[in-house]
Amino acid sequence: MTKIIAVAMQKGGVGKTTTAINLAAAFGEMGYRVLAVDLDPQCNLTQHAGFDPDNLSPTIYDAFKAEIEGYESNVQGSIYETDEKFHLLPAQAELSLIELALINTLSRERVLTTILGDVVNHYDYILIDCNPSLGLLVVNALTAASSVIIPIQTEYLAARGALMILSSIETVRRKKLNADLVIDGILLTMADTRTTLTRDILAAIDNQYGSGIRIFEPIVKRSVRFAESAVAGQSIIVYDSSSQGAEAYRQIAKQIAKGA
Repeated sequence: MTKIIAVAMQKGGVGKTTTAINLAAAFGEMGYRVLAVDLDPQCNLTQHAGFDPDNLSPTIYDAFKAEIEGYESNVQGSIYETDEKFHLLPAQAELSLIELALINTLSRERVLTTILGDVVNHYDYILIDCNPSLGLLVVNALTAASSVIIPIQTEYLAARGALMILSSIETVRRKKLNADLVIDGILLTMADTRTTLTRDILAAIDNQYGSGIRIFEPIVKRSVRFAESAVAGQSIIVYDSSSQGAEAYRQIAKQIAKGA
């Protein structure tokens, strides 16, 4: 059965795109069939995978536009092979227009579920890189997903912000949009464990969430190699295969695959 994972957090800059592409690459390296979905008008995942969103068509925008206008989305034509072992459903900047268009759309929360319906059985894992908001695109992702991973940067404001995405997840469950949605866990990112502040925040996150929500180990430590891999249009798994960051994402992918 296909596992659809939404990588979601309403705050930007916490490692959503880094997590989405590197888990996609790690699952692909393990031999799974993987689709990475860019659901952010900033198109960071698309660029990180080596594509230019300004010169790419069709994209997920076209699939949403077709469904909103009452046509069949035919999303297969918007899926691209990457240079790594996963496929990409990219975004373009016009995706920002979809948020408003969804407001008056029938079953507006389930459009992404419909779009992915034609291809869901082609993959073992589908990872959705959500935009940093709590709008209708994110609600679509949470409605379509089997589970959620919440990346949290190890800083004070990011840690507090987790409460908002947890509230949105609970709303999606309570409204019966996706009653079976589960939280895979919190993934701590950009950590500099040498500092007292980071260690204090790690302890605070564990104290606040650790009893009810898994906190993945290992944590993902801050490294310039992540930024370099993004510039290169590659995952850290390929860009620096033996790095600490690559190994961290491999271990997390293995835990998810095992259901541990």
